[in-house]
Amino acid sequence: MSIRLIESLGATEPLAEVFSDLSVLQAMLDFEVALARAEAQLRIIPQSAARAIARAARAEGYDGAALARGTLRAGTPGIPLVNALRKKVQQEDAFAADYVHWGATSQDVADTALVLLLRKSAAIFNAELARMEKALRVLSAKHKNTVMLGRTLLQPAPPVTLGLKTAGWLASVRRGRARLNRAISEAQVLQFGGA
Repeated sequence: MSIRLIESLGATEPLAEVFSDLSVLQAMLDFEVALARAEAQLRIIPQSAARAIARAARAEGYDGAALARGTLRAGTPGIPLVNALRKKVQQEDAFAADYVHWGATSQDVADTALVLLLRKSAAIFNAELARMEKALRVLSAKHKNTVMLGRTLLQPAPPVTLGLKTAGWLASVRRGRARLNRAISEAQVLQFGGA
């Protein structure tokens, strides 16, 4: 695994792994496999082509640095990925290579891959937020009678309890978690504009 000095400041290890280069690449390949299988099921492309595409869609078999360079030139990771996948499929079955990315756009693969990764990240977000909620419940109960100085516009105000303060944080985390889960649910959309 590469060292991610700056990126580590903005994510937990499990979340960083979901959005790692290898994971993003595999999500894009997963889109290509799902596309090929759906098209084969609908008899748009041959079943043999879908099987060949699926066999070639292992992220570990791709040169991430070359794909990154290609992404800089193309402006999207979809173009170099599709070219690399097509070459890999062609090594096994030249006929099947013609059906790679059939009818899709570069945006279809990139956008859908990000949605797939977002779906994976939801479990991580929920686990961390559940842990935070539990800690705030414990703090709220433990300090329900612990008096502290209240504040209004950063000025001293009548006393409140620390338990009340942390219960407010708990309510905020719960509302945020509900909004996050709604947003993730609403984002679970396949991008398939077609060529």
